Amino acid sequence: MEPQSSYDLSDEEFSFRRVFPECLSERLPIHEGEDTMRERQSSYDRRVFPECLSERLPIHEGPDTKMEPQSSFDWIRFKINKWRDLTVRPRDPAWQEMVSQYKESIKRKYEHRNESSFSSGERVSLAALYTEPVIIQKNEKGGFQNISVEELFNKLDIHLYYPSSVILQGNSGSGKSFLVQKIILDWASEQHYLKDFNLAFYLSCEELKCISEEMNLIELLSWNCGLSPDQISEMVQKSSQRVLFIIDGLDDLDELIFMCDNFCISSEFQRAPPEVIVCSLLRQQILPRSVRLITTRTEVPQGMFLKGPQRFTEIMGFSEKGVEEYFQKFFQNEELFRKAYECVRVNETLITACSIPVICWIICTVMRERFSNGADVTSVLETSTSIYVDFVSTLLEHHCQGLSQSVPSLLRSLGQLAERGMLEQQVLFDEKTVYDTISDPAGNPFLFKFLLKRKIHQETMFSFMHLSFQEFFTALYYVLLDEEESQRKVRELLHTVERGWALSCWSDRDFSKADVEVRHAKLLQPVILFLCGLCKKEWISSFFEKHNMTVSVNIETHLKEWIIQCSQRYQNEHMLFILHCLYELHEKSFVGKVLEQLASIDLSNILLKNADCWMLRFCFQNCVNIGKLRLNITSDNLKILQSALISCEELWLKVDHITDDTGDLISALGKGKIVKELIIQEQKASQASLKKRIESFCQEIVTSVKDEDVMLCFRFSVSSSEIRPSLLISELTLTCSRQEVSTVNWRIFLQKLQRSPSSRDSSGDGFFLLDVLHSVSGLKKVHLQMDKLTVSWIPTILSLVQAFPSLNELRTNSAISFIPSDIKQCLVESLTQTGWTPTVWRKSVLIKRDKKGFIKEDLKTIKTENIESKRAESSLGQSSSGYAEVFTPECVQQDDEDKHKTKYRFVCPHAGQFQCSLTSLVFVMEGEGEVLYNIVSWDPGLGQLRPAGPLYNIECSAGSVSELHFQHCMIFSEENKDCLAVAHFTGGNVEIIQPLKVTETHVIIDIRDLSIFGLIWIKTIFGFPIKGQVLLFLRPVTVKQKILNVHLLPGNVPVSEVQGWHLDKKYIETSSKCHLFPEREYSLCCQPEDCEVQPVSEMFELDHFGPNYHPTFEVFLDVNVEEVRLGVLDKTRDGKEVWKRRRILLTVAPSKDVEHPAHRRIPETEFVNTHRDELIQRVSSVMAIADSLLSKNMIDREMYDEVHTEKKRTEKMRLLLDAVDSGGAAVKAEFCRLLKEKEHYLVDELGPHL
Repeated sequence: MEPQSSYDLSDEEFSFRRVFPECLSERLPIHEGEDTMRERQSSYDRRVFPECLSERLPIHEGPDTKMEPQSSFDWIRFKINKWRDLTVRPRDPAWQEMVSQYKESIKRKYEHRNESSFSSGERVSLAALYTEPVIIQKNEKGGFQNISVEELFNKLDIHLYYPSSVILQGNSGSGKSFLVQKIILDWASEQHYLKDFNLAFYLSCEELKCISEEMNLIELLSWNCGLSPDQISEMVQKSSQRVLFIIDGLDDLDELIFMCDNFCISSEFQRAPPEVIVCSLLRQQILPRSVRLITTRTEVPQGMFLKGPQRFTEIMGFSEKGVEEYFQKFFQNEELFRKAYECVRVNETLITACSIPVICWIICTVMRERFSNGADVTSVLETSTSIYVDFVSTLLEHHCQGLSQSVPSLLRSLGQLAERGMLEQQVLFDEKTVYDTISDPAGNPFLFKFLLKRKIHQETMFSFMHLSFQEFFTALYYVLLDEEESQRKVRELLHTVERGWALSCWSDRDFSKADVEVRHAKLLQPVILFLCGLCKKEWISSFFEKHNMTVSVNIETHLKEWIIQCSQRYQNEHMLFILHCLYELHEKSFVGKVLEQLASIDLSNILLKNADCWMLRFCFQNCVNIGKLRLNITSDNLKILQSALISCEELWLKVDHITDDTGDLISALGKGKIVKELIIQEQKASQASLKKRIESFCQEIVTSVKDEDVMLCFRFSVSSSEIRPSLLISELTLTCSRQEVSTVNWRIFLQKLQRSPSSRDSSGDGFFLLDVLHSVSGLKKVHLQMDKLTVSWIPTILSLVQAFPSLNELRTNSAISFIPSDIKQCLVESLTQTGWTPTVWRKSVLIKRDKKGFIKEDLKTIKTENIESKRAESSLGQSSSGYAEVFTPECVQQDDEDKHKTKYRFVCPHAGQFQCSLTSLVFVMEGEGEVLYNIVSWDPGLGQLRPAGPLYNIECSAGSVSELHFQHCMIFSEENKDCLAVAHFTGGNVEIIQPLKVTETHVIIDIRDLSIFGLIWIKTIFGFPIKGQVLLFLRPVTVKQKILNVHLLPGNVPVSEVQGWHLDKKYIETSSKCHLFPEREYSLCCQPEDCEVQPVSEMFELDHFGPNYHPTFEVFLDVNVEEVRLGVLDKTRDGKEVWKRRRILLTVAPSKDVEHPAHRRIPETEFVNTHRDELIQRVSSVMAIADSLLSKNMIDREMYDEVHTEKKRTEKMRLLLDAVDSGGAAVKAEFCRLLKEKEHYLVDELGPHL
């Protein structure tokens, strides 16, 4: 039957669409296959017919079978009727009565709670004390957005599914348990945001761990909530809506990871240990339609345990307003509240520390104790450890006088119990264990005592008042032990944590035990923090002296050595923890010593909390110079850190939205405080952050410094026309001197950027642009990326070139269409009398001052080619590299000693296209001829030009080659096809050639003469991946050791070139392709795990185009190792594998006929590049060499005059080397010949085999 073109809505379908409002915008499909209908079925509201979601749509068999026109709607109607039967019919009164009784029992259990063990049984209302923390949701792309408790169970933004799992992560003391207990109480109180759950159950993993007997899920829920198994079973079976399971403290089930794959059960009536039941719930093996809310201190890798849509969230702690609210609720007395909060508010350290809920409670408790005793409340509290010491000291003073143990004995006993719990991942202790350790636990203010229900009796159990105190007393115990025992335990602790860090480098570990070690290491980290804090003797010495306790003196030495070592190895993933260790030590000189040894710090994967920012401020203020720094931070927290960020060489910030406060950082770059680069990038907008995006549409600011000129690029959010219908400029790039940048008020500049024109007419953008730019003095260059260049822009262009006397260049680039001929003509006529010359190609316009007004820039002139005329001249302009004849070139040696085969020769037999099998270069030949080509070095002083491929020196008779095709490493798309051009170096000048065409593999240009050519980026590719490759070379070092060199390189670097520079090593062939992101940190994961890899991580920079190819990583191996497994991880993407792990065989030894590198002839290019600095300093016969080169026409007269005019010998040599480098291989060879003739002693020392 043919599909119908339309389908009238029946009354039934209209009713259906009222039930499903999200379907109003789409018509019900008539012909659908099984896959389509399943997909559509799963997108409908889970609340409507959750019991039907797992059913498959019945269809006729056969791959090409189509649904009958009415069948899809009939199926939906059937499901609606089932849903109506469930929801409209009255529920069983007995069932409703059971649920009501259950809710009342929850209220009795959670409505009030003991505030502390020393408050004389005082109970406070959970709802009255509850203060909502800041919670963030993590999305798949690494972004963050705030989310409220009421939104935790809402539909996921991306899939429009309800989450089947909500993971709530947070450090110890962040308020996870308090929050989920409030949620279960809200459900019992029938709060609106939980109305879709018929039932909710709370499972405490720390309590489940104490259960040794097997039971089924129904019995487990009965044990936990006090109802009989029959009642629980009936409640669950008759529940027509979703059931919520709150699983609190997943970390406490340390065996869970072993059971997930092999020990799950499939029925709620099947008996198993509680850990297995929880695991089965997580994996939806039982009650698959239930929803799980899980709290954890460590990360739960996505897809590891959980099935179905998941929401990953993290508790960030209290906001400053939240701290004030908590103080008010805690003190319940306006006078005491004001007095206490004012003490904290004026102390930046304390107000920041109070953002951590447990510390906020500690500080409030200590203040209340001291208010009641009239004691001083302004003790010096700087770190978390000092706050805990102060709290413990207060309780010892006021609540421990009647205990039978002395204070030192009591603290050691508490520490011993705490250590046992930390090592065994135990937070609840039975009565016998506690009494064997502590003489009077019932009166101990640091312990809670409660009754745990068993099958036929209740058992007395103990726990520390909070897990963080268990961590603190473990550290205190290590400090109080004798010297030898203390050092042993600290060494074991540090080793355990570092081993877990090393294992965490693997994205998919081969054995479950490794995952347990990784999580256990995470849980032990707070003990190390407290150890660092206890080493700060200035703050805690009085505490120890008062109680006559001695402290081990060597712990601090061990900790500092460990911190230095780990800061070098783990510069990204664990750096935030290492920085917190430095803060707890609080030794300014040591902080500077550690940080100044680091090349980069990357915290961009972590949204920084208030406490993190305060800690970073302290660390950065005590470091004279910070290298590369990457942070993910809110605009509010940026205010805390901003004054400490101005000592960075390169700074990259990801913020929730860009405000005018960031103008101070731009000013710091202008003043030279930020040395090289500043990038401020806004996170991608979500519905939750739409309002902020409207207020601040500047999406990214990229600034960089080169030769005392600053380039500032402002990118605007134009992806949604609903947000900014009038915005036609998508990118604004300015260049001016560093001195001028320092004088501009960038706050005002950014404020002006917030006020876009209100008209859709692009002329509004033009006047808006003029107003913005008038606040910037000393402009040299302006580049506009816009939707479309129209006639209305011409007055703005004329105003710009007239209003800024310092302006030398104005460039525009249109995103939508080519520049029309009438606009070209209008531009030429308008600019004729102004002293400016426009050049137009494709979608771009370049306007420069006439040559007479130019200032010469470092021997380089940039000529742009008019592609429109070039296409008319070249009949081969549309040629493609795909039709080229492949050839293998001859490798040419200059003499018998040269084993370094980097020069290639191709003898062309006839006209046509020919592609080199080694370099992928394509030559379009006009006829027969000989082509010689080799790779040379890029000049490091190219200004804004960024290499995008190897630089080729090509020699051929005139007219033989009409086109060149250069292989690029770009992943081709419409967005980046205009990113590339070709630089042509000749006679000391640089010509920028726009491509005739860019294909998926090559950039095509036509040529008139040959010399040196190389691909360059003309637009930034920040955030885009490139085609990369991983190359492996093996070399023996000693009779016991060998080294595997691992190179991460762009995909258009010829493998033969890299092999040629590593003749003393064996090339290991393997599949090498991968995708790499420039400016991202990568690491190497290797098995066996005991082999050493250095460095631990490395930044991939897009400049490895030879001719020197240094390894990215070195793997040190025992000589007997015959096989390793290697993988490459993206450290900025949570360790995602970009080069999948594979087996690498190392059994083949290097060839015996490979000549030792010490005896091979050194090419002139390598000699000049390698020894450039020494040649500048040591060559004395500069002018004699220059005279000879001039006489042979190898440098031009203008270049010679500049060398001759320069007074300093070193500067003369620097200029001469620049000219030699741009002249190609022949000039370098002559330079080396003259150098051997004039200063042979210097050549013999630097390059005896030249």
